[in-house]
Amino acid sequence: MEQKEIQTLVRSVLMEARAFEGYVIVRAQSRREWSMRLSNGRFERVSTGWDSGLGVQAFTSGGASGLATSDVLAEGVGAKLVAKAIQLAQRNEEVGTKQNRRIWEAPLVQAEGVNSAQKVFGEIPLLELQERVMSLHSRLREAFPGGAWQTSYRQVEEQWCIGRTDGTLVSFVVPRAVLMHQGTVRDQGQAQSATIHRSGVDATVLFEELKDHGLERKAMDRAGFAKAVCGAPQLPSGHYPLIIDYGLAKGLAHEAFGHAVESDHMHESVLGEEGKLRKGLRVARPGINIVDGPLVGDWADQPYSANGLLRQTVTIVRDGVLEAGLGDVFSAEEAGMPVTGAGRAESYRNVPLPRMSNIRLLVERMIPLKPAEHLMDEVKAVRETLLQNGELREGEKNLLLLGYRGGQVNPKTGDFVFQCDGIIDVADPDLPIYQPSIFSGKILSALEAIRGGLGEGCYDAIGTCGKGGQSVPSSGGSHRYLLMDADQQVSLGGERG
Repeated sequence: MEQKEIQTLVRSVLMEARAFEGYVIVRAQSRREWSMRLSNGRFERVSTGWDSGLGVQAFTSGGASGLATSDVLAEGVGAKLVAKAIQLAQRNEEVGTKQNRRIWEAPLVQAEGVNSAQKVFGEIPLLELQERVMSLHSRLREAFPGGAWQTSYRQVEEQWCIGRTDGTLVSFVVPRAVLMHQGTVRDQGQAQSATIHRSGVDATVLFEELKDHGLERKAMDRAGFAKAVCGAPQLPSGHYPLIIDYGLAKGLAHEAFGHAVESDHMHESVLGEEGKLRKGLRVARPGINIVDGPLVGDWADQPYSANGLLRQTVTIVRDGVLEAGLGDVFSAEEAGMPVTGAGRAESYRNVPLPRMSNIRLLVERMIPLKPAEHLMDEVKAVRETLLQNGELREGEKNLLLLGYRGGQVNPKTGDFVFQCDGIIDVADPDLPIYQPSIFSGKILSALEAIRGGLGEGCYDAIGTCGKGGQSVPSSGGSHRYLLMDADQQVSLGGERG
């Protein structure tokens, strides 16, 4: 179905609910995906996928809700879904489930988003995409034969239309694409891997890579670094001045802070008190800001919520002070924060939850950094820039952490444990490399330790965020690097698990 046809269908489903005294939200989704994976010169997988359907969420006049879904996106299913959703809502009211009438207070929105893709999904035939990806994969293998390489390409287009009883009708298209190289190298009996990506909205990412081979250069740089890490010594555990790259900074902001300000979990958050956001709490030094909001063309872009509200850009931390949270229409007021349109759903089958989109950690005190084409040239530029600005600590290590390998956070206590790809001591002119180590501590202590940024903003650290059994795209970043003072509540050391 095309976007206009989906809008017409959603209107017709809402008409089926016109006699209902409660409230109804209709969510229609159509999703197309192409993906492929190559390993050492051969295709491991080429797949195509298509999924579509309708979700009807009904609310009784008291605020009890029920959700009914169908994987048929067509005329004729609406009446059955509306009846089933109403029946479920009434049954839930009878058994005493928690009721919520906040959706009646939501503003009426009528909007149609513009597809940001330059090349329409399917404009480039799948066979041609395979040929281009194979060309890039083969070129990388020839350029760096010492690695075992895997290349993947994924292209997705999601069409959404959300309609509500009050007359709201919002439709938008979210296109995204990513080209990724993963290499594994071995040396001195050890193995290390490196993963890098190039993301965008459509097949343009492949044409750009075929033209400039920027991702290829990054892949070879990271593979060379991974090989050096194989034979590197282990870092002694301790508390060090740190320089973290924007991928690790995104992980810090997302896992250790963003989830802690989502409105549905304030009773379990270190940033909540008696279920309310602790607004006004100083969580970092002056000049530190954390912002979340959609960016056009970004991997995690979503201009409207799955409840049909405008997705707002929210300054969570302003000048070091906790200012706002990510509130959806159902839980924001209880959490003591405004509604920001933060509700996201993996698909029409799911009830929306407050989630991040693109979260970035920004510092007012930014030191310019001249970009370098190769990784170690950039590391040298980091060292020289820090020396010129009096930022290297004499007589102690200043450790640059590269890469984000995931981790975990306890949102109730604020404890975090993250992993990186490797470490370089930029205080030593020889730039010695160390094995990956665990980066751990207290989130508020880590934020308090940030003293500055190095380089312009980089916000394309992408991933997938899981919550409540749903997975949605996530992204974010910071300046190219963040500078952190040594802190007794932030540790580095120990082997990567």
